[in-house]
Amino acid sequence: MPSAFCQGCWVCLCVLFFPQSPLLGQELSQEAAVAPGGGGPVSSHSATEVHSSDWVQAVREASMNRFSLVSHKSNYVLPLSYGDTRDAENTDSPETADWNAFEMEFQFSVQVPVWAGILGEGSYISFAYTNHSFWQAYSSSAPFRESTHEPELMMTWLSDWTLLGLRCVVSQLAISHQSNGRGGEMSRGWNRVYANFVFEREDFFLSVKPWYRIPEEGAGDDNPDLAFYLGNFELEGGYRTSGYGVSVLVRNNLRAENRGAFELRWRFPLGQRLSGYVKYFNGYGENLINYDRRQQSLGVGFELAQGF
Repeated sequence: MPSAFCQGCWVCLCVLFFPQSPLLGQELSQEAAVAPGGGGPVSSHSATEVHSSDWVQAVREASMNRFSLVSHKSNYVLPLSYGDTRDAENTDSPETADWNAFEMEFQFSVQVPVWAGILGEGSYISFAYTNHSFWQAYSSSAPFRESTHEPELMMTWLSDWTLLGLRCVVSQLAISHQSNGRGGEMSRGWNRVYANFVFEREDFFLSVKPWYRIPEEGAGDDNPDLAFYLGNFELEGGYRTSGYGVSVLVRNNLRAENRGAFELRWRFPLGQRLSGYVKYFNGYGENLINYDRRQQSLGVGFELAQGF
């Protein structure tokens, strides 16, 4: 089908080009860094005066390269992902009768900085876009089971304050629209405003991301209970060093009738430009079409660029 072919082409382009992009995973060297105002190289002291973490370098790189593609969330391809897809779908439907428990999952996520230095050096406004797709590549007609689209407008800047021994190195404020691009009864979508604070201590990190769902009028709200299943915040913590990394993502609604999600990720080097990637998910909201049904999945593949 045309949609499957087009999105499959995107996957191929990601594999071929993104690992080679200097803006999608490689650190910006101090010697080559150019000041946001376009004046010349940043001094050695200036480039390291706050921190030398991945997040700080990513923010500085983005603010110095306006109108260039920069990694947003993690970019990965999982050629083999196993999940309880048939349990999550209406198996009486002809569309889902031949769903295969094995499928291909990938995420493509980039941002484009458009205004640097708005809040000083190391700050920028950017547009971001994320596509998260589940491709039934091993079933007879190879349809896309679900694709979620998320455009965002973000304000990102370096910060430097501590809380309980953890130093906040990056802060963000953003507005997001997330939907599956379908119509009628299959339509899913919501709008939200969120803040994101990234804390570090040596090689450990913690990201705190609370959000507020923007209310919609009753008739125009396709899924009024979505916040009940996805909650109002997301916590991510982990450890990164020498190309290896492990992280855990947790969501919860903090209610007596509890709903939430748990995601475990492991990355490991496979050469200079590619990393292995393993992802396990258990809970609600892995995709929008089945946000109100508990699911489990395990995928193995490649990470093309780290998320920041």
